[in-house]
Amino acid sequence: MLYQLKQSQIPTVSQKIGETICDKTFQNYIKIDGEHLISLTNSRQVNSFIIRSLFNQWRKEVERLESPYFDFKHEKVQEALKNFMNVLSNHISIDRHHLQPILSQAVSDTILIAFEPRAYLEAVLDRSAKPQDFKLQFKYIKNNRELFKQLVEQIGDFDTKASILQAFDGLAHVQREEIDPKVFLEKLNSSSLLEELFEVKELPKPEPAPEPVLEEKRAEAPAPTPIREEVQPKEEKHSATLNDKFEGAPKGQTLAERLQRKVNKSIESSLTLNEKFMFQNNLFNGDNARMKQAFAAIDQAQDLQDALNKANTFNDGWDMDSEEVEAFMGVLERRFV
Repeated sequence: MLYQLKQSQIPTVSQKIGETICDKTFQNYIKIDGEHLISLTNSRQVNSFIIRSLFNQWRKEVERLESPYFDFKHEKVQEALKNFMNVLSNHISIDRHHLQPILSQAVSDTILIAFEPRAYLEAVLDRSAKPQDFKLQFKYIKNNRELFKQLVEQIGDFDTKASILQAFDGLAHVQREEIDPKVFLEKLNSSSLLEELFEVKELPKPEPAPEPVLEEKRAEAPAPTPIREEVQPKEEKHSATLNDKFEGAPKGQTLAERLQRKVNKSIESSLTLNEKFMFQNNLFNGDNARMKQAFAAIDQAQDLQDALNKANTFNDGWDMDSEEVEAFMGVLERRFV
C-alpha cells in the first residue's frame, strides 16, 4: 500500500487524538503529575514534545522577568532560577484544560516530523522568536534524529529561517526513517483515523517476468576440488560497559559536567523531569518501571565501582559515547564519590 499524508487534515486529526487520550487519562484524575506525563502515550516522540512545550513555556516566562529594582541577568540569579526550575519540574500538576492543547500540538508535530520532516522544521521555525533557537529543540527529537542532528551541527548564531531551510534541503542524501502509518496510529490508539489522515493507494502490480528460454544441456565439467582454508578463530566481542567508559572517560566539558547539583539521597529524587525523561527514553527503552528498578538497585551500592557494576546489568546496548551515558555517569560519580 502507498500512503500519502493529507497535511490539511493534521490539525483535525491531532485534535481528535488529543481528545481521545485525554478522555482516557482523566477518567480517574483531575490533574496529572510529571511522572504521568513522561509516559502519557505509547509514542516516545509525542511524550517528548509535551515536555518540550512545558520547558519552552518556562524559558519564555523567565525571559520576561524584568525589574528596575533587581538584576535578573546576574549570574547568581540565573543559577537560582535554574535550580528553582529543577525543583519545580518535579512538582508538575496539570489539568485537562491546559494539557489538551499541548498534547494536540505534540501529536501534530509528531505526524509532521515522522512523514514530512521539512514541513515540521518550517512549522517550528515559524513559531520561534529566533530561528537559531531550533538548536535548543534537538534534544526533544526522537524521529529522524540523525537527519536533524546533521542540520543542527550546521546552524550558526546568525542563521535565518531561509538559510536553515536551505541547509536542510542540502541534506537530501541523509536517509529518512521509514515509519509505517498503521503502526504509528496504533501507538496512539487511533487506527480508525488512517484514511482520514492518509490517502491510501494500491501499489501497481509488477509485470510478470518473461519465461526463460531453454537451452540445450551441455556436458558439465567436473567441479574443481575445493581448497580448504585454515579458519582463524574469531575474537570474542566484548560489549562496552560503564566501567570501561568511566576508566577512559574524557575530562572535557560534557553534559554530565554541566549538571552541577549534588546527589545526596536517592538518585531518582535528585533528577529533574527532563533528566528522567532523557534517561528513560534513551537508556531504558521508554520503560519507566525498568528505570526505577535500576535506580533502586544502584542506590544500594556501597561505592562507585559497585554502582557501575549494578548499572551495567541494565545496559541493553547503550551508546557509550552519547551525552545521555555521560550524564548518567556524572550522576553516579556525584552520588558515590
